[in-house]
Amino acid sequence: MTDDGYTPLVDREREAKSRVHEELTRPARERIAEILSNLEHSNNNQKRLTRKALDSTMELIGRTPVLKHVSSDSGDEGIDVQRIHHAFMLGGKTVHILTYTEQTLTKYKGYEMRRASAEKLQRDRGDVTNQSGAIGKIRKVLVTEGLLWEIEWAGSGGAVQFVPLESEAMGNMDAKVQALAEKEPWEEALQGYNDAFERYLNGDFDDTLVTKLYNSIEEVLQTICVDLEGWTEDRDKSHGDYLEMLNENGVYDANGITAPELNQLLDALEKMVSKVGHDRKQRHAYHDRAYCTLLIHQVGAYLYFLISRYEDYAN
Repeated sequence: MTDDGYTPLVDREREAKSRVHEELTRPARERIAEILSNLEHSNNNQKRLTRKALDSTMELIGRTPVLKHVSSDSGDEGIDVQRIHHAFMLGGKTVHILTYTEQTLTKYKGYEMRRASAEKLQRDRGDVTNQSGAIGKIRKVLVTEGLLWEIEWAGSGGAVQFVPLESEAMGNMDAKVQALAEKEPWEEALQGYNDAFERYLNGDFDDTLVTKLYNSIEEVLQTICVDLEGWTEDRDKSHGDYLEMLNENGVYDANGITAPELNQLLDALEKMVSKVGHDRKQRHAYHDRAYCTLLIHQVGAYLYFLISRYEDYAN
């Protein structure tokens, strides 16, 4: 950045970008479009399914949001529904695309339900929802593209729905933590956080992810208290001991934060960290995507708080 506050484009492009998104990315749109296009083996059945889903979507959101992405006359009986499908998938708003995807998958299951015996229906439902089925494939897209949406069954009737993951601005926080990781001495201390994030994007929602997050918190505290300030030589102290050192040395006096507010924040964060500690006997019974999304955001916010407050103190 120059003295007048201007940052050249080449430098702005180097800034850390979020690895998660609330809006559909171009690759995600293309991948989901292909999954929906391959639901039916019969070309005629596929066209009929696509047309039904488009009609239902237009009833919900109007014709313009769907048809404005193609130049063909919407009243033409010979309109190429697959061309509408692909143009809409690439150009439509995220919420509209997800609505259309819901309609397509729900109608596809409706066809299956009408022509299948109860036994075959149960088997087919499993086929569609497993990793090799349509919903499993779409779920993989959501995970690997870092999209803060989940897909789930809406009930026993075969309907599916997308639900947003409660991220609380997870993307912005991730970008801030990545920016810190590019500066000394935080790169090594934040490696655990970055490793956990990579596991998250790979769909590995397990104890290893949780442990890496916890280790990153410990590394940041040890970097400050042992390596940078030398307040102790003991790298085996507890999370609470290191926090107390920060408190005793006035790290939390910056920016007008009051003691009661700080104590409430630290109490909440310390309870969260203790729950994910790798040495606890009582493991979490669940490590699903929604839980890991919330956990990564909380730990990222905690790490950013610790480092930014310390840098204020040091400067």
